[in-house]
Amino acid sequence: MATQTVAGNAISWAFMAKAAAALARADLVQASRKGWHAAAYGLRDFARSKGWRYTGFYGIVGVIESLVEEYDDEGFYDLYASIDALAVNSAQCCDSRAGVEYDLSRVGELLRRLEQLAV
Repeated sequence: MATQTVAGNAISWAFMAKAAAALARADLVQASRKGWHAAAYGLRDFARSKGWRYTGFYGIVGVIESLVEEYDDEGFYDLYASIDALAVNSAQCCDSRAGVEYDLSRVGELLRRLEQLAV
């Protein structure tokens, strides 16, 4: 695994810890924002380690599309739906606690899958 990916994983998991802390305070906006950042950093660093084009945090859908294509796994689209839901909730606070918890669990799944693929 590339050093950059290891550092990115650490950053992503640190954001997930912050998301969990915000969720414990019932701060759904911050929990969503931190969860989105966790996914964005994980995807960014994975893309860089693969030499894929990465156009910034708002271009993460391109990384998802590359994952689907390279690994023939459309499940990454479902994971992206949770990332997108967190982004929306961080701006509009329209989701329930259960929804944010679910989306954060999906980000955790994404990060674990990226770690496995990077090995």
